[in-house]
Amino acid sequence: MTKSTSYTVFKKHLLPACIGMALINSASAQLEEVLVTATKRSETLQEVPMSISTISGESIARLGAADFNDIATTVPSLSLRSAGPGRTKLNIRGISAATGVAPTVSFYIDEMPVSTISSGSSTSFAQTIIDPKLYDLERVEVLRGPQGTLYGSSSMGGTVRLITAQPRIGEQEAKISTEVSSTKGGGLNTILNGVVNVPLGDSTALRAVGSYTDKDGYIDRVDRTTGKSFNDEVNNEETQALRLALRHEISDTAYIQPYVFYQHTEMDGKPNFDGPGSSLEQRRDFDAAEPYEDEFTLFSVTYGQDFESMSLTASISQLDREFENTEDITDATFLAVAVGPDAVLAKEAVELEDTTFEARLASTTSSDLQWIAGIYYKDSEVDAGYRMQDGFDQNLSLYGLANTQDKKTYEEEAFFGEITYDFTDKISVTLGARYLDYDFTQYKEDWGFVYDGANGGTDRNNANILDLDVSDDDIHGKLTTTYHFSDDMQAYATLSNGSRPGGGNRAVPRSTNPANTTAFACDQDLNDLGISGSPDSYGGDEVVNTEFGWKTMVNENIRFNGAVYLMKWDDIQQVVSTSGACGFNFTTNIGKAESRGMELEIDAAVNENLTANFSLGYTEAEFQDDVPEAGVESGDLLADVPEWTYNLTLDYVIPVDNGEYFAVFNYNYVDETLELSGSANDDISANGIISGNSKPDYEIVNLRVGFTSDDQWEVILFVDNATDEEAIYSYSDALAFNIPAYDRTVRNTPRTAGITFNYTF
Repeated sequence: MTKSTSYTVFKKHLLPACIGMALINSASAQLEEVLVTATKRSETLQEVPMSISTISGESIARLGAADFNDIATTVPSLSLRSAGPGRTKLNIRGISAATGVAPTVSFYIDEMPVSTISSGSSTSFAQTIIDPKLYDLERVEVLRGPQGTLYGSSSMGGTVRLITAQPRIGEQEAKISTEVSSTKGGGLNTILNGVVNVPLGDSTALRAVGSYTDKDGYIDRVDRTTGKSFNDEVNNEETQALRLALRHEISDTAYIQPYVFYQHTEMDGKPNFDGPGSSLEQRRDFDAAEPYEDEFTLFSVTYGQDFESMSLTASISQLDREFENTEDITDATFLAVAVGPDAVLAKEAVELEDTTFEARLASTTSSDLQWIAGIYYKDSEVDAGYRMQDGFDQNLSLYGLANTQDKKTYEEEAFFGEITYDFTDKISVTLGARYLDYDFTQYKEDWGFVYDGANGGTDRNNANILDLDVSDDDIHGKLTTTYHFSDDMQAYATLSNGSRPGGGNRAVPRSTNPANTTAFACDQDLNDLGISGSPDSYGGDEVVNTEFGWKTMVNENIRFNGAVYLMKWDDIQQVVSTSGACGFNFTTNIGKAESRGMELEIDAAVNENLTANFSLGYTEAEFQDDVPEAGVESGDLLADVPEWTYNLTLDYVIPVDNGEYFAVFNYNYVDETLELSGSANDDISANGIISGNSKPDYEIVNLRVGFTSDDQWEVILFVDNATDEEAIYSYSDALAFNIPAYDRTVRNTPRTAGITFNYTF
């Protein structure tokens, strides 16, 4: 979107909304106070000098959000790239993770960090997060800007926190929720949710949450030649989830809480189709299934205790995740080698373990000096196997085209702290720091035809070996000065930084023998780039953030918060592309970028019946220098970053004698984004993205009407994506690589209408 178009959008759509909502004034209605724990202590949203969005559990249920993707577009400056359930990357303030071993946004469930090292997949799974179902949440907090002091590495853009509903001592509670819906181009979908809170004596309670999702697909697999259907609605999803939390109060001042979260997702086929604007079909040469399976178990134990002037919180957690993915890579480009009677398949199988421990002390007095200090330890391991072996002819079937077994470990130790001092009733200063030390190891075996084509390939016993160790340390800092105009109004200025660790690349084959076609091409490409040996590792990168923000309560019924920022990103982890004859790209530290923008959020209780929420995000993320090796020039845009996003939610309630009727209108606008960093007008067909580099802007409208009875039941009729808008999340959902035969395009769910029934016992 051009600057003139952006101004037109703002003038026509956003400015009137801002002015109109700012003029709302009703003494008969008021907003509820919002509590957050973003600073790892409980405070009101208006007290925290930080750009934070909060979404309450009630709002999540009101919007019918089943997973985080359903609410991501309601948060200013947050964008995503998704290839389906369990395959989503998050970006905040334009800091997009196009490559690297670690994400740029950290992700937490309660006290448990679930961001971990990447699987190493070339596209779909790199830097992705788990995709937990959102039933029975207390709230979601999105912290924008580097959170390096309290949340560590991989919090360069920000942090997302899911706060689950906690066990309640002495309370008996049970709820069930059932939903049936139908999706355009698909069939029936069913969702079943339930929660029970059971007291176990005077000091213990168990809270159990279960969820079952069965979604029909809306994409068909058809014969590329005849157009006849191979299989209908292949992108179906079946997910089972179970959460258990047991809270035991050891005394009036201490508790212990073990927790387990299990989730299993299966899909019969990929959630992509061949090109935007076309029918929702996967055109293939064979009826080859492309199943996906993702299973994780999250364990944790949290201990808390209050002392006379401070509190202790300690938590240890472990995430075990396994996923398998299969992709049909039979295409015209492969006909020269893929002449077997069956489809050629690429497969990956990943096992991931992540253990994290954190302990911290925080002051609890009301003195002018407040502080928090803690220690942190993370130990991650991933074992990822990739095979391109099935379906090749006899010349390739022995060793396959290209195979990898990739083992990585990541270990981090950190010490952190923050102090806040109130110099006067008006002025306070916060100073934070974190020292971290990490060690990354990688042992990778690469074998197959591409590594020695002249001799028919190599087996695993003669694989190319990459054995490396990358160690480094870093210091994150934060300085915030806050001026309190009144109890309900403050302005703050922040200078902070964040980073993420370095890692290793896939071995790039090299040969001076032209008979080794691939290795010879790679050798020529690396020579042209002035690289000797193999580019086997890369270092960390860093963001420095300068931010000015404000928190205001215009009156009891209007909350207006906002921030403007400048993010400077240096030594960016970027992909250097080789020629198509080589095909082995690699990551290195090269170039710098800047992201500048603003966030605005207005919450208004218009009257006793109507509440309105409006949010806006503006982000301009550009490279600051020419990097021909990565294919970008100064002024080029970063990938997956919309310039404008805004959201409007209206919730209208009509009380009656035995309950209340309600209607919810939700509107989301997301500006166009780029598939790859560069320009919207670049011709990148050589990369197989024949639809162009620009993913169009989109507008999503969701509608819900219902009745809540005083007898503890509720019924809701809804239409999600009411205008059946096509929102493109990715043009290149490819485990191996895209080629010009078709685009592997991922979109949002088409129009879905249904009914929900809730009952509380």
